[in-house]
Amino acid sequence: MPRVLVVGQAGDAGPLPCSEFAEMLGQRLGVPPSPMTQQAELVNKPDWITTDPAGLFTEPLFRSAETVVWLHFSPLPYFIDWLSNQWQRIKAFPDLDPYAAVRARWDDVVTAFHHLVRAHEMYELFRHPALAHIRVVELRTPRQAEFWLMSQRHGRL
Repeated sequence: MPRVLVVGQAGDAGPLPCSEFAEMLGQRLGVPPSPMTQQAELVNKPDWITTDPAGLFTEPLFRSAETVVWLHFSPLPYFIDWLSNQWQRIKAFPDLDPYAAVRARWDDVVTAFHHLVRAHEMYELFRHPALAHIRVVELRTPRQAEFWLMSQRHGRL
């Protein structure tokens, strides 16, 4: 069974959150994703799926992972999501619609841009000899990520 680390933007905002992707991958492969709070316990398990925010690496997980799925999305979808929701809030202002909440916050846009700027560090990390055993799957768009996810078969990665 797989030992999969999904690396991407933390939180629930943006086009395809890291935690949501891990949940869908877990359903597809038949391995329930483990919460980030239990990452220290995963190293000794035979199979697991968990998330690790890009830039905040957990060395034991990288050393024991078989596959790293890197959700390397552009900050543009986060920015568009934020703008779209701001526009909805402005339109709803006279009605005081309680359901016009912002999904992607400005912090999410800044974090996505920060990850983009630090992408060269991720490439260097994945080229390190200590991580030569890891299969890295870099997915650049939410659409590409969804397509890759659909191509995975139960129990196989």
